[in-house]
Amino acid sequence: MNNYQDDRMKDLVGSLPQNRNKKWDNVIPVIDFEFSQLADPVKARRKNIKKALKVLKPVKRFTGLFGYKYNSEPHQCVVTGADCRGLDYGDLFDKYFRNSITKELVHFSPWTGVLPGKGRQMTGTYSPQALQLYKLLLDWMEQEEREHERGFFRQMKKKGVSFIPIKKAPKIPQHPLLGKWEEAFMEAQKDGIPIMRYYDDTGSNHLTMLVFDMGLLSRTYGGGTILGAPTTLQDLQDQEAQEKEIEA
Repeated sequence: MNNYQDDRMKDLVGSLPQNRNKKWDNVIPVIDFEFSQLADPVKARRKNIKKALKVLKPVKRFTGLFGYKYNSEPHQCVVTGADCRGLDYGDLFDKYFRNSITKELVHFSPWTGVLPGKGRQMTGTYSPQALQLYKLLLDWMEQEEREHERGFFRQMKKKGVSFIPIKKAPKIPQHPLLGKWEEAFMEAQKDGIPIMRYYDDTGSNHLTMLVFDMGLLSRTYGGGTILGAPTTLQDLQDQEAQEKEIEA
């Protein structure tokens, strides 16, 4: 929140009978979500989904002359209006505030319709409590989809449609050293250090090298990204395809 909102929230909390004559340094909103106690797990899950969607719906605040608008600051929770910059997200931080491939920091932007793709993305974010509830909501939605898929197979069976599973060839176990150094190569990619791959006649990766070219490293900008270096997974795949063509 901005300073005005912080002070206003402290005044409102301090005006409550149980809080009078007390001084508060800050106020942190707490989401009190009561899980369904229904015995039927399917009905309980659906009730939880319905309630979570209601709780996570972004709140509009009254701005006077300009009517109502959503909390628009990047560090504000779109539900509670809390300043999230000093709050601890725990394991949720790596899951929602880092790119799953490059591990670079990204901003998590909720949707006006709560579920991904529903409505439009906002400039605010979720507080840790709201984000944990959002994660639970997605888990519940995934469980609902699985239940629906079981019904789909039953419907197909009635129509005479069957599905034949195909067994994949056994996966060759990865050498322990590859797993150990995988993170190092990801860090090198983030810092713009070129990764050279050489392929054998079968098209398999035969040799991989990290190249510390001081002339190339001197042309960095921002967080160490090399000018012209791949910045997306697709760019990296395109670069590898070009390298294969040159070697052929």
